[in-house]
Amino acid sequence: MDSYIGAKIINAELSTLNEYRMKKYGKDNAVLSEEGNNIKGYIVVYPPIGADNEPYISWSPKEVFEKAYRLIEDSEKGLMLSSPYED
Repeated sequence: MDSYIGAKIINAELSTLNEYRMKKYGKDNAVLSEEGNNIKGYIVVYPPIGADNEPYISWSPKEVFEKAYRLIEDSEKGLMLSSPYED
């Protein structure tokens, strides 16, 4: 199997697993659990790709997310050629 390195700019916010479930499925349809209130992670929004041009939203456990991503500082934003999330 070949090895690859990917790079992408994403938006994310710290949340619990239950908060993600409510955001993704709606308050009435989310399957919530007592444990889900205590599991920390990030709601992750990936840039739109494909014909529907809709962003992909997922959730990542805090430890996994923080090993894979780092916060882009304001001073770095001007150095980027383009971002799908430019202000």
